[in-house]
Amino acid sequence: MKRPIRVLQITRGAIDGGFDFYREISQAFAGDDFQVTTVFVRGSLSQEEIERYAGDVVLLDAKHRRRFRQRWFVALKLWLMSRRAPFDLAICHHHKPAVAVNTLNRLRPVGRMYFVVHDYDYFSPTGTHGPRRRNFVLNELDPRCTFVAVSQAMRDNILQSMPQLDPQRCTVIPNAIDDAQLAIDSLDRHAAREALGIDPDAFVFGTIGRLVAYKAHSELIDAFAQVHERMPDARLLIIGRGKLHDRVAAQIRDLGLKHKIRLIGFLPKAARYMTAFDVFAFPSHNEPFGLVLLEAMVNRLPILAADSGAVPEIVPNPAALFETGDTNALAARLLDVYRMPAAARLALGELGHQHLQRNFSLEHYRDCYRRLWGNPG
Repeated sequence: MKRPIRVLQITRGAIDGGFDFYREISQAFAGDDFQVTTVFVRGSLSQEEIERYAGDVVLLDAKHRRRFRQRWFVALKLWLMSRRAPFDLAICHHHKPAVAVNTLNRLRPVGRMYFVVHDYDYFSPTGTHGPRRRNFVLNELDPRCTFVAVSQAMRDNILQSMPQLDPQRCTVIPNAIDDAQLAIDSLDRHAAREALGIDPDAFVFGTIGRLVAYKAHSELIDAFAQVHERMPDARLLIIGRGKLHDRVAAQIRDLGLKHKIRLIGFLPKAARYMTAFDVFAFPSHNEPFGLVLLEAMVNRLPILAADSGAVPEIVPNPAALFETGDTNALAARLLDVYRMPAAARLALGELGHQHLQRNFSLEHYRDCYRRLWGNPG
């Protein structure tokens, strides 16, 4: 009897809220033809969450080990898992899991190896971690390993960082979203506004994202400050936390806009509160994908977004884009969409939702990962 194809998926830790693409990748290999194992190097999952994965889930809890020893610790654990039969396909998310699988490859060869890259400038020759990752790829990584970028912009960024890399070794699988589940989880508009403490009659611009530099919240605040007097009932909501919280809070205070701009902080499954928004604003620079844009499309929100990174690949309406970093252009777009008839905003939201269903479905996402086994190694 032919044995099932053994698939290893390995990553650093579980998704903290939001779309769990690790689970959806495991589901791509559900069925008798495959035997999939998802390994988390650190962190934990509830039993309920584990049961939503296809195949086996292994939690290594290796975060307290020193970097060098962790690599061998994880590789040894993978070797023990592969004693009965080797892994035919390995899907590695991020650097350290790829290092561990590459080490395993020396002990017990893996049939095919894929390295999924989720972050912009991941292999940049400058920066804190980029040079080390780049050196690993160019000097240690099995040359048969193929890279999976989450967008074409990400693929271009990888090849720009490592021009020595054969372009044939880099493919694209865009992220996706479970739009049906998010629609079920989302609060209705009244409940979302009540939970966030927002006036039910206010016009709400909203954004969701970590408070870090490349998310450019300061630019969104500056743009809003330029036009807020012409939008008397408008409010700006920022959901997220991060190291720039105090700086962003000070900016809002210095502008005298605490009554119009609110920092909500971190909310688990924040996308379920998007129904409180009238418009979703996304000023991020060099975004590798922008899953939150898909969440906005699920909620049929008109979108205003900076035109860098992968955003032009995701947002269907070119008129929704503004030049990255141009706060004057963003301010003008905020005012334009505020003055737009409600029916026109609804039409933009519906356009985005249809685009989502055509291009970012779960079925397509799972099929792309399943076809990794069918592609040449």
